[in-house]
Amino acid sequence: MLILKQLPLFRENHFINAMSIFAGVLARQSDGSIPAQLMEELRASVSRHPDDLGRLREFKDDKVFMVKVDIGALNAAGEYGSPEMAAFVAGDPLLQSHAGALPALRSEGLAAVAHDLVLNRHHSLRSCRGTFCAVAYEKSTHKLHLVTDKLGVRPIYCWVLPDFILFATALRILEAVSFFRRSLHLQGAAEIACYGAALADRTPYQGIFCLLAGEVVSADGAGALQRVQYWRWDELPVAQPSEAPVAQRIYRHFQEAVQIRLGDQKAVAAHLSGGLDSRAVVAALQAGGAEVCTVNFSLPDSQDQVLGQLAAERLGTHHTSRPVQALLDGDRHSNATVRDWLNSAAYLAHQPERPRVIWSGDGGGECLGHVHLNADIVAATRADDLDGAVDKFMAYNRWSLSAKLLKPRIAKTLADLSRSGMLSELRSVHPADKGRVFHLFLVLNQQHRHLASHFENLDMTRTELEVPFFDSEFLSAIVREKIDPFLRHSFYLDWLRCFPPGVLEIAWQAYPDHVPCPLPLPPGLGYQWDEATAKAKRKTSGALLAEARQLAGEAGFADEFLRYGYMHMCMALLRLGRNEYDYLLHAPAVLHRYWLRSHGEARRAGPALRRTAA
Repeated sequence: MLILKQLPLFRENHFINAMSIFAGVLARQSDGSIPAQLMEELRASVSRHPDDLGRLREFKDDKVFMVKVDIGALNAAGEYGSPEMAAFVAGDPLLQSHAGALPALRSEGLAAVAHDLVLNRHHSLRSCRGTFCAVAYEKSTHKLHLVTDKLGVRPIYCWVLPDFILFATALRILEAVSFFRRSLHLQGAAEIACYGAALADRTPYQGIFCLLAGEVVSADGAGALQRVQYWRWDELPVAQPSEAPVAQRIYRHFQEAVQIRLGDQKAVAAHLSGGLDSRAVVAALQAGGAEVCTVNFSLPDSQDQVLGQLAAERLGTHHTSRPVQALLDGDRHSNATVRDWLNSAAYLAHQPERPRVIWSGDGGGECLGHVHLNADIVAATRADDLDGAVDKFMAYNRWSLSAKLLKPRIAKTLADLSRSGMLSELRSVHPADKGRVFHLFLVLNQQHRHLASHFENLDMTRTELEVPFFDSEFLSAIVREKIDPFLRHSFYLDWLRCFPPGVLEIAWQAYPDHVPCPLPLPPGLGYQWDEATAKAKRKTSGALLAEARQLAGEAGFADEFLRYGYMHMCMALLRLGRNEYDYLLHAPAVLHRYWLRSHGEARRAGPALRRTAA
């Protein structure tokens, strides 16, 4: 039955400032029931923030339990209820009925998506251009549907068990469930250690997968699972010749992506770095009539900080520069610093209409700038030499799996798994331009998981990101073109010439091996990719030594994975202050993190190793 007190039908103005996290469980057995302890664990873990106590919204019947929390950012509701179904959404679908139309309200978009899922059709999903994920449940048939946006930017994790299917928008929620034991998925962990994220639908746990980009996962009342992709990026047709230059056409798509997210807002907040992605977003916001309050989080006296300040002065934003603070676990967006900025006098003096929404240039470098690719990689893929292309790609990006501290058998297994995972993904896409294979690999893997850490900590950071570079219409316009002009940021600069002149009148921090900035740079500034800046970002040797001791002191883990001799040599180097060897700890630390979460509380260290580690 629908718990009306907790999930009412509503009008759009009945619920404001919603930003959702949801989780739930479906019983797969016809005579099964959902244990009270399991439901309580989901309730307790959906949000860790004390302000959310008593604010949970639930739906429950004899087959399903769903819970969500809205923590305050988007001016729209994140739920839909009717006599036939119940549905939750995280993010905004931005359902657009036809080109040029205003997007539907968030609740209307969710209702349209939910009804289409019930009817086993995907027209509304294919018309959505936002970043979102949703769950819809049919009450009469007990059928559950999970869906991600066309890029899968808003994740859903699904844990398939013999008697239950659990799902959540943050992996930490499933990690907090103690009712079932998790098992380490070595390939998922290997890919995280090598590439920064697991590939395809993998996670570091057996039986837990992350929905793919543009995917619908459905489970019926008997627990049978069906997976369908309603959107394939490699099936987009090649763009037809047009009188308008490509740069102008893609510029119009970007302006529209910004405008439909901006709506009638007149004051907004945005990141502004020393690069071009965030600068393009800020300029597009101003072109839409918005006053912009900007912030830069970077190291003092760096190109990122100084060029961001100069760009703010030229564009005329209300700007603040703040040094980066310690991050939350796995939080690459420095939300500890963001929270301080949101509470600062400088921010409150120009507070935007949606005070917990920040516009971001995330995705610009990869989706439009093609930063990880070059002509040699593209040529190898066109020649069907994927093995050679992988070698060139890894060398160009200086990606590798440093496994010297791991036992040889484990090291070889991780290397083989990470490479085979990449090759499998490369072979799974077949774009019209073969040269786009690696670009789609990055879009469907790196960019698919790019904001995962942000969504993991959404309950604590309580900020939402607007990311127009991930707009599906904008990205479609890019993918349909031949890749060659986009390499090395060449096309990017042509595209920026469509913007108001101020965008290119201030120097910017260019990527290595890409088109350099033609404007003079202020002297003596740290460069994001030089050794001095990398050194400043490293942990201290003392912190690294403590991390190494933790790895070595975990007897079960050390016995299974570590080479004792090499581990002690690494610890000796760290005692001497050689923190440039931090990279050696990365792969063991990734394995340990997920091994520990699969094995419960840390084991006591073995006596021999503990004595040495001390």
